[in-house]
Amino acid sequence: MSPGLLEGRPDVHLPYLILREHVIDRLYHQNVGYWQANLDGLDHLADSDRGELLANYLGLSEKQLVKAAYDMAADAKYELAASLLKWSSANFGDTESIAKAELLVYLKLMEKYQNTDPFKYILYSAKIGVQTPAIAATHRA
Repeated sequence: MSPGLLEGRPDVHLPYLILREHVIDRLYHQNVGYWQANLDGLDHLADSDRGELLANYLGLSEKQLVKAAYDMAADAKYELAASLLKWSSANFGDTESIAKAELLVYLKLMEKYQNTDPFKYILYSAKIGVQTPAIAATHRA
């Protein structure tokens, strides 16, 4: 979109800026392909594989992994905590302790992105089944 199309249209500035980053990221990932320069994409490890690594090879219990997720959340490492919980639930199942930790972590992620990235906000709220409030329609005279 050329900058001239945005001129005199302040009502489209925010939606444009919000969508722009996601469109650029998506196009980049589509065009880079599966294999990247840093060797990402070569291995096809599932969440259960990562969970198995933590539990079976490193000997970490569900309780230890959930505690680590809470510690990460306390350090504002919410994305890392969410990944750890996803791997843990793939290995231990959807237990009550993992579900409680996920609720906290995803609420924190929603809080983090509520004003800056509506797509992440909506995806994180859907992950934990939290209904996002509808935006009230404003009527212009």
